[in-house]
This record gives sequence, C-alpha cells and structure tokens, in this order.
Amino acid sequence: MARIPYVERDTGTAETQELYNELSHNAATSQFDFRDVPNIMKALANSPKLARRISQLGHYFMTELSLEPRLRELAVLILMKRLNCEYGFVHHIGIAQQTGLSREQIDHVGSYQTSSLFSDDDKLVLRYAEELTLKAQVDDELFRQVQSRIGMVNVLDLTAAVGFWNMMARNLNGLQIDVEPERRL
Repeated sequence: MARIPYVERDTGTAETQELYNELSHNAATSQFDFRDVPNIMKALANSPKLARRISQLGHYFMTELSLEPRLRELAVLILMKRLNCEYGFVHHIGIAQQTGLSREQIDHVGSYQTSSLFSDDDKLVLRYAEELTLKAQVDDELFRQVQSRIGMVNVLDLTAAVGFWNMMARNLNGLQIDVEPERRL
C-alpha cells in the first residue's frame, strides 16, 4: 500500500488537472500506454510541480535519446530488477517488447551474464547499467568498452538514463507505489 495518497483525476486541484491533461497529451506521443494516470504520477501529483518536471524528463528519456530504445530498455530492466522495483519492471515489460526484446529475454535479464539470449553488446550495456546502479560508478575499462561499441553520445545518454531510472526506482520503492491491478505479473 502506498505511503502517500494518490491524487485522482476528479479530486485534484486545477494545477493537478492541468498536469493530468498534459500527461494524457504526452501519452499519445510517447511509448507509454496510459489508459489512466499511472499510480506513480498520482502519488507525485501531491506536488504537481515535481510531477510535471519528472514527467518532462521521463518524456525526454523515452522519446528523444539518441540511444537505441532497445538498449535503453535493457538498462532499465536490469536496474529495476537489481533494485527490486517491481512497479518499474512491470511497467517496462510492454515497452521493452515494443523495442524488440522478447518475453524470454525480459524474463532472463537477471541472469544475463550466463544467458545465450543476449549479444555481447547487450551484455556490456546490461553490465554497465548494473554496475552504475549497484556501485554508483563503472571502471575505466568497462566505460571504454561501452563507449567503443555505442559511441560517446550514446554512452552519455545511457549514463543519464540509468541515473534517471535509478531515481525513479528509489521513489517507487520509497513511496511503496502499488502496481496497478491490470499490470500485475
């Protein structure tokens, strides 16, 4: 059960209503499938300015990165898995499938090191996101390997995306945001 109340569409302030209208508009142009406002945004809507800023940054990471979406989703899935963030993991399953990941790959992302389902490049990206998540840094050799495979701008995007979704995972876990019933595994 969430530690703070969810602000529903019909009970929010005028600022919250404006935020929810923006989310609905952005949902039409992003990879998210918002049939309704997701619980994380309902919780963050207790501070509409914070919710708006996070939404804008999330929209950027979902639609404007130069990093290939499939690699972004590998990074998101592994960090959500390692941080025990069920909400974030569940919400990215459909997105990951849209980017070309198979359900089998998604189900085995936690054991990527020994899995034949992932390419060497996939494993490098997964390791980079995992180490940055768990150690808050990566060594020079791993950074060089990833940069040589995906390029300087993409490694910058990957690093920033990992930072953003680490922040989201920690918010989701700290606030104990509930997975919506239709999304439960």
